[in-house]
Amino acid sequence: MALKESAAHPSAAARLIRLATRLGIEHIFANLGSDHPAFIEALARLREAGEPAPRVIVCPHEMTALSAAHGHAMLTRRAQLVLVHVDVGTQNLGGSVHNACRGRVPVIVVAGLSPVSEDAARTGSRTEYIHYIQDTTRQHDLVAPFMKWLYELRDPATTEATLLRAHQLAASEPQGPVYLTGAREVWDAAAPDTAADPGLRGAVGKAALAPEAVENLHALLAGARRPLLITTYAGRDPATAGKLVAVCDRYGLGVVEVGPQYMNFPGDHPCHLGYRRDWLIDEADAIVLLDVDVPWLPRNTGPARDARIVHIDADPVKPTLGAWHFEAHERHLADSSVALDQLLRAGLPVDDALKRERLAWIRSRSPAGPAPAPASGPLTAQEVTLAVKELLHERSIVLCEEPSNAHVIASTLRMNRPGSFYASGGSGLGWCINAAVGAKLAAPDAEVIALVGDGCYVFGVPASAYWVARTYDAPMLTVIYNNSGWRSPKVSTELVHPAGAAHAADTYWVAASAGSRLAELAAAAGDALAIRVEDRHELRTALARALASVRAGRPAVVEAMLAPATG
Repeated sequence: MALKESAAHPSAAARLIRLATRLGIEHIFANLGSDHPAFIEALARLREAGEPAPRVIVCPHEMTALSAAHGHAMLTRRAQLVLVHVDVGTQNLGGSVHNACRGRVPVIVVAGLSPVSEDAARTGSRTEYIHYIQDTTRQHDLVAPFMKWLYELRDPATTEATLLRAHQLAASEPQGPVYLTGAREVWDAAAPDTAADPGLRGAVGKAALAPEAVENLHALLAGARRPLLITTYAGRDPATAGKLVAVCDRYGLGVVEVGPQYMNFPGDHPCHLGYRRDWLIDEADAIVLLDVDVPWLPRNTGPARDARIVHIDADPVKPTLGAWHFEAHERHLADSSVALDQLLRAGLPVDDALKRERLAWIRSRSPAGPAPAPASGPLTAQEVTLAVKELLHERSIVLCEEPSNAHVIASTLRMNRPGSFYASGGSGLGWCINAAVGAKLAAPDAEVIALVGDGCYVFGVPASAYWVARTYDAPMLTVIYNNSGWRSPKVSTELVHPAGAAHAADTYWVAASAGSRLAELAAAAGDALAIRVEDRHELRTALARALASVRAGRPAVVEAMLAPATG
């Protein structure tokens, strides 16, 4: 007997959308296809009936869809829905899947499967030739290494239970993306109301340290002379930064942020020791790894033989990573904010003389400030970043994806406000300009600034990103650090072959954007204000004009021309 939607039982797609609304999901970032008639019809009926539903954000490219959901989740820690089209839409997610996994953000990706029924009487059965060629045997395998959970909805009656489990797994620490599929005829089939209670299927509570671990951590910090804490993503909970400040003030503890994904610790605090990976590792006699994946590069440095290492992390053994070998004397699965709060509440004694010794060491290792800008020659990344820094205020949010100048940008900005800085956590380029859209949707009153390399900008499919930004009233200021090529492959080659033939001839085949007027892509697709700057005397005027455009509701892109990456 054909499975059809009835007046008594809406379709599985309708059930999913209604439950998504109850779960607080605000947006569906969608790139729709032939597997989505049930979703399109359900959304149309909900609108006709005046029922609430998540806002549909149509994304011309899937990189935009998942990256925008990623940006939204970084600010809110809440999963949004991403709707993509069978195997081809799943493949088009590309590096954004890697980023969502490595960034540990909650996202629910829903992809259709080609229908298998050829019965014309069955709603959703095969009607087009593509339903044959898009029926792959292992669609889940396309994203399996990067998903916390993968599942195919096989029975419409389990729609609500399945979404609740997907939402629970995505939201539980370590958070991450999940992937849910269903055949077209399943999504269009009638699904009964199960009266599911989302409150009974919530995320796992945040983990704490055992009492003995708190005492050991205190003893380590109170007894050390050169203690160092290294972090990358502790600031995903904005409250953590304040607790880390309190711990540093209490004990005298140096902090290094390596590849920060968030503002983890105020950059202007006296205990902040900069953003350099490998910095002070061999000097420290106590090292706390707090929510960090790669604290140093073992080929470059390593801890002193007598140093003691404690690792506290929401994801302490990194099961999604392959070869990963960082030793620690203690390793704890715990929420960093909870763990720091436990340490502060313990109120254990700290020797003032030892604390003064620690603070003296920290002062002696504090990084120098930025060098003055050159008077001539091409613009530099540092002076562009300094000019951006002058624009920042209490409502500014900065997203950054500029691999070649990541350290320069972080060291120059020295962000100091929780919830003001974000980076993807992965290496799937193209994240930033799309995540900025999601960030603006999550925080409409914020002024969102995307700092992006020219390669990352191109990988981000600007024709999609800026169309979405303009269409859904999510204007942001983008600053392109344009060195007319992809410098990172050049750097990688020189690290391996420092005196090789490529170096001798300055030939790296990386001048991928040389001659392009990249800002104009955003103007064509999203009516963005496009400004190209080569003269440093025009930089601040251009940025001010661009920010005024954003404040008026129009996206703006400033393309700052740096020295070419090669040639």
